[in-house]
Amino acid sequence: MYRVMRSATQEWTNHTVMEEVMEEVMEEVMEEVMEEVMEEVMEEVMEVMVEVMEEVMEEVMEEVMRR
Repeated sequence: MYRVMRSATQEWTNHTVMEEVMEEVMEEVMEEVMEEVMEEVMEEVMEVMVEVMEEVMEEVMEEVMRR
């Protein structure tokens, strides 16, 4: 009986540890993914901002030249 209980407890402990490890791994993976995604998004945003600024400056210069 004791051996069966110990074996069951060991299995439950292993299972619990595995769950905790998986949770931590998933959290870290998600953090990494989010960081990467945010970096890429920020790069895109910066590129678009630069493009918009260039267009606006071009238009402003054209206006100035017309006057």
